[in-house]
Amino acid sequence: MISSNIFLLILIPLTTAFLIPLLDLLHIKYRKILVGIAGILEFTVSFSIIFTNFEFLKKGTLFLTYNLGGWSPPFGINLVLDSLGLFFSTLVSVALLLITVYSIGFIGHHEGKYYVLLFLAFAAMQGVILTGDIFNLYVFIELLTLTSAPLVAFKRNRNSTEASIKYMFYGIIGGLCFFIGVILIYFSLGTLNMAEISSHFTELNTRMQLIIITFFLLSMLIKLGIFPFHFWLPKAHSACPSSISTLLSGLLLKIYIYIFIRIFWIVLDYNVIQEIGLADFIVYLSLTSCLLGHIFALQADDIKRMLAFSTIGHISMIVAALALNTEAGFYGGLLHVISHFLMKSALFTGTGYLLQYTPSHNIKDLKGVGYKNKNIFISFVTASLGMIGIPPVIGFISKWYILLAFLEVNNHIGATIVILGSLTAVVYYFRFITAGYERTEVGTSKKERHVLSVFYREKIVTMIVYIFTFMAVITGVSFKLFDLPLKAVIDVITNPAYYINYVLGG
Repeated sequence: MISSNIFLLILIPLTTAFLIPLLDLLHIKYRKILVGIAGILEFTVSFSIIFTNFEFLKKGTLFLTYNLGGWSPPFGINLVLDSLGLFFSTLVSVALLLITVYSIGFIGHHEGKYYVLLFLAFAAMQGVILTGDIFNLYVFIELLTLTSAPLVAFKRNRNSTEASIKYMFYGIIGGLCFFIGVILIYFSLGTLNMAEISSHFTELNTRMQLIIITFFLLSMLIKLGIFPFHFWLPKAHSACPSSISTLLSGLLLKIYIYIFIRIFWIVLDYNVIQEIGLADFIVYLSLTSCLLGHIFALQADDIKRMLAFSTIGHISMIVAALALNTEAGFYGGLLHVISHFLMKSALFTGTGYLLQYTPSHNIKDLKGVGYKNKNIFISFVTASLGMIGIPPVIGFISKWYILLAFLEVNNHIGATIVILGSLTAVVYYFRFITAGYERTEVGTSKKERHVLSVFYREKIVTMIVYIFTFMAVITGVSFKLFDLPLKAVIDVITNPAYYINYVLGG
């Protein structure tokens, strides 16, 4: 079905990014109005797509397209939205609204540049999800790197600059590997349309398939921060403002999860990956990365580095679950995409507020911070319990399904690492929780408090923290509501022929 609404998902944030400098020439107060309206519009368009196509979603036949310039594939560039894309696009739309509102209360300097980069990043994310052309997928990936790297360096100090350079270096290397894979596909098959590639990839000889898969796999391992390519992630996530940490850890890595699924299951055919013996390699490398991520988090004294290392553990666990290539693995992995988005967003937004009362991110300076705003710290504790895997927070449910997925295929190593990760998380989260509740005088740094100088802005910041925390709890209680969309996504992943037939009209 042709739908111009899916084009709006890219157009709204892209247009907003270009309008911000123009509005700044009139009056900067219009900037906040514009970004707020843009966030609401994106959210509205996204959910209008869900509601108007709900019957197709229930039947598992949701498939929306939009051909740019009126040219049909494989000759033209097309946008495609299936259940897999809708799942991740909805996450982006929700994050755009909530992170934008949080930023209105949190960012107090260089706001014009900040919002331009932020909305360009959101436009790139929607572009990644919607494009049906693998070269344009590469272009949007590079746009994500180019917009997020300056955001990592937003504090303009030595630490953030070093983190941004490292982030850019790894991003460029990962992008280069992806680009080489695109070039090899084009010279081997003569097409860049993902449906065309999917329908002909098995015709290539095994050696060429292995080379192409290797370059794409390297790209994804780097972009996802999987060991041993994880070095950029903790520094980048800890050096930037908490609103950007929320973007990077809560959302951006989920976009690379989407690319991982789209490339290896829809475009390249995961059966080929299993036949050449790479499937087990992906599973066990990811499990190793998962365990190491939790161990590194255990050693971290910086709260944002701890959260970043925790992200490595959880993203690696999602990749390992997906790489099992079973319905149980897909269900658990995708459910954890939702839970990690909500819980880590609650943690980073809450941490951003609490750090306004401390001179540094170090655990020794966090002593007693839990008494500065008891409700915010309770939100932090609640989200932490979810990350550990304690009910009723959704983290318990998603981890439980991942554990069952490993047990279903008798992968006891994977099941053990999931349990060990949770036990380790108990230790490193409770280190910071007990520090927060330790009775002591905590000095406030004027340098760190410029963001919350206006009371209504503080209320905005705390409101978003509560929303993320509430969503993490309420989805844990009502997780069965995700059965329908998750099963629709799994149908798309396990039946790539649907994608080929819908795009090419077979």
